[in-house]
Amino acid sequence: MKRKNWFMMCGVMVHNGSESSFVMGVKSKQGIDPVFVELKKSILKKSVEAFSQEVDGLLRYQGRLCVLDVDGLREQILEEAHSSRYSIHSRATKMYSDIPEVYWWNRMKKDITRFVAKF
Repeated sequence: MKRKNWFMMCGVMVHNGSESSFVMGVKSKQGIDPVFVELKKSILKKSVEAFSQEVDGLLRYQGRLCVLDVDGLREQILEEAHSSRYSIHSRATKMYSDIPEVYWWNRMKKDITRFVAKF
């Protein structure tokens, strides 16, 4: 019997992974923000469809990580996207096409435009 099939038959799920300190910070902030707590309750009642709560407790909007404007989390994302050695001439258009693939927050485009204007 193949090892994978044995795990499936026995109902054992193995998850080997790690979580970045940034994601851990986002998760902890989501747990104390009143708006996010209410969203999580709405998800459990199935009254909100665009948002979802992952098994690890993270709140997502259409699969993207919901980021609060707390402790500079959004600024940290913008800084990384702008100054990463993997980004080339990160202007607002490029940043706005890259960041929403992973993250979500209200007024994101406005925040990105304001951030890029500083440089």
